[in-house]
Amino acid sequence: MKSHQYLQLVEEKLQQLAKETDNVKKSEFFKKYLETMSKFWQYSYHNQLLIHLTKPDASKVAGFHTWKKLGRSVKKGSKAIRIVAPFTSKDKDEDKTFTYFVPVSVFDISQTDGEPLPDIDIALEGEDQGKLLDYLVEFCQAKDIKLDFASLGINGVYGYSKGGEIKVSSEGSINTKVNTLVHEIAHELLHYTEEGKSLSKQQKEIQAEGTAYVVCKHFGLETKSFNYLALYDADYKKITGNLQAIAKASKEVIEFISFIS
Repeated sequence: MKSHQYLQLVEEKLQQLAKETDNVKKSEFFKKYLETMSKFWQYSYHNQLLIHLTKPDASKVAGFHTWKKLGRSVKKGSKAIRIVAPFTSKDKDEDKTFTYFVPVSVFDISQTDGEPLPDIDIALEGEDQGKLLDYLVEFCQAKDIKLDFASLGINGVYGYSKGGEIKVSSEGSINTKVNTLVHEIAHELLHYTEEGKSLSKQQKEIQAEGTAYVVCKHFGLETKSFNYLALYDADYKKITGNLQAIAKASKEVIEFISFIS
């Protein structure tokens, strides 16, 4: 297939993905999800370390009263996770504001009971794409990308790429592994050059998940890319604006698999 024809096909797929993503962002469920997530702090590296040392399997932590507002209560006997929180006070005489840090207690969601939190689902069900997973493993071998399937914990991490190396969670379905691996392959192909490193996190994720969507769709696997991209505040213009990069990466993967299959 000629490049301009392939570009047109990818553009059509991305327009569909962009519409699906915009619809997610307009939904009441997504608005409720964002409202809920806004109640969780963005923890500093120091606090993340304190949380990990106390409870390595923690996924979502909040204070006693925040959990109460979310319709959940801390279980009796739960051991608090101690972190430090910033507070400000004003010196009226000198008209100055001071920031100081005090220890506070937080609890992981596993230490609470009550109303379930809204959750954005990006995992895929199904075990029918084992052959496609094998082909993607061969692609990594051909490109000299070290690939490892390993336990990555329970914090919603499905995989990551770090330039010449990809790790994919060994948990979850085969179809989730396929989607994740294509996403990380796209990072490897697009984002470890000088040009790629200069892109924003949002643009990198749009390009990687856009590539996963096109490749998976081509081989008959439906993804939940619209949910993933909604979390990165992607929209129609931002998704279709990355057409060239997505077409480049997806074409390389599709052509390799088509050749060896």
